Parts: sequence; structure tokens; C-alpha cells
Amino acid sequence: MAVIFCTMVYNDAMFLDIWVRYYAQFTARENLHIITHGPQPYAHEIAKGCTIIEIERDPLNPRLDQDRFVMICDYVAELTKTHERVIYNDVDEIVVLDPDVGSDPVAYIAALPAEQQVVTPLGLEIVHRPDLESDYDYGRKMLYQRRFIRVNGWYTKPCITNCPVIWGPDGHGSSHPVIHLDPNLYLFHLKWFDQAFHTNRHLDRLKLRFKDHEGEEVIIGAGSWGWSEQTYKLISNSFLRMSIDRNDKGFDYEDHRKRITSSFVGNDKGMYKIDWFVDGDLRELPERFIGLF
Repeated sequence: MAVIFCTMVYNDAMFLDIWVRYYAQFTARENLHIITHGPQPYAHEIAKGCTIIEIERDPLNPRLDQDRFVMICDYVAELTKTHERVIYNDVDEIVVLDPDVGSDPVAYIAALPAEQQVVTPLGLEIVHRPDLESDYDYGRKMLYQRRFIRVNGWYTKPCITNCPVIWGPDGHGSSHPVIHLDPNLYLFHLKWFDQAFHTNRHLDRLKLRFKDHEGEEVIIGAGSWGWSEQTYKLISNSFLRMSIDRNDKGFDYEDHRKRITSSFVGNDKGMYKIDWFVDGDLRELPERFIGLF
């Protein structure tokens, strides 16, 4: 039984290319499942040999994100019946095994104890510092060009499962009542990898907004997608003022792991989450991760 990686794409050619190239090093392309949210012709070129499923996308559905995640949960639940593990992430998220432990994340994930039904990697965001780093070269791997990261609880997602699970919107939190924060797996969130790229991507997202029947603006997407253009610029520019390893901790995230596991809690709706904190201190990525994708 194979380990399956699953994602959904909508106007995400650049990230899909990274996603496919990375995981295809470790597993057959047929084990990479790509759900296209509406017709996405580029996906068939980038992801030749992968399992591609096209679903309809109604741009005027005010519950667009909620409905798509219901579908994703159902799809992943079916896959868990016939496969060892299923990993679902957004296309700008990559699950990486610490190179100090091994070079094959698929083999590592396949060997996880079955009783750890839902496994959570530590969420690390790549943050572009345009004052310290060059313009992005799309012909080179990302981790040759970007070295600053921060812990983000929002992206510490319970994304690796061997059983049916209900995730919250965008995979934040789940119905599984136990947390297994793996000490060797990291979820790299790529969104902020280049200031010009992510700013233009946000402007494109603003164009998806529309007025409902009562004249109220409907915002598609949560988190930073809900910010206005001005707020987005203010917050993304604040990255320039972030400290860099102010406590000389290096790649030691033990305090963050303790905070995450101790904050795990359920609510009266049967959903469980952690403290979705965002660290304001950047760290430099160790040399062993350079060039992984």
C-alpha cells in the first residue's frame, strides 16, 4: 500500500511545479493526487503521470472554501481505506524530513507507528528579506536562495493521516483527539518566499471578491487573503523589522514544540486545535536543508 500525497490547485502553476518535482523524487507520480479547482490546463503539463481530478468551481459561491474542504476531507477519507498514509497540504506547503534523520520522507512516513493515526509536522515559513536577499531566480531551487524561516502555529497542521478525519478550513485543526507532533518532520510554508510574487498573488486574490445579493462583500479565503491591499503591504513590510535569532537558538525549536503540545485542546463541536501563534523571530535555515527544493 502506497503513501499518497494530495493537494488542490487554482492558478498555482509555480507552486505545483515545486510540489510535483519534490515528491516525485520519492514516489511514483501516480501517488501524487492533484485536485484542480475548475479547469487548470497547466496542471496536466506540469503533473504528467500524476493522478489528476477536476472538480467544478463556482466563483460566486460564498462558501467556496468551506465546501471545497468538505470535498477534500471526504476524498482523503476514502483514500485512507486503501493506502498506508495520506498527506494533504495546500500546494504552497511541502512536508520535509530532517536530513539529519534520513533522505526519504516517504519511507519515513510509511514507517510511522500505525497507532499514531494523525501526525503533525512543525510548521516553518520561508520569509523573504529583500534587504538581505537577492531577487528570485525561477531557474534555481528555492532553498538555494532563501534562508530565513519562522515557526508558525497556523501551518503546524495535522496533515498526515491513516484514518478518516475532518479538518477545519484550510487544514487548520481537525476532529482527531490526539496530537502527535513528529520531531523530525517539518511543513515548509512557501507563500512568503518572494515579496513581489506574494504581493501580486494577493492582488489577484482581491479580484475574486464579489457582492452578494444584499450588497455585502464576500471575501474568498481566510487569513492574509482577507486583508485589504493596504493592510497586506503594511504587514508584509513588517518582515523587514523582524529580529534574526535574537536568543541565539539556531534550529532548536524545543520550546515551540512544548508550547504546541501543551496548548492542544478540543471544543464542544468535536474539533481540536493548537495555539495558532506566529513567532516574530526569524532563524537561519541550517546548511543540511539547502537545495532540498
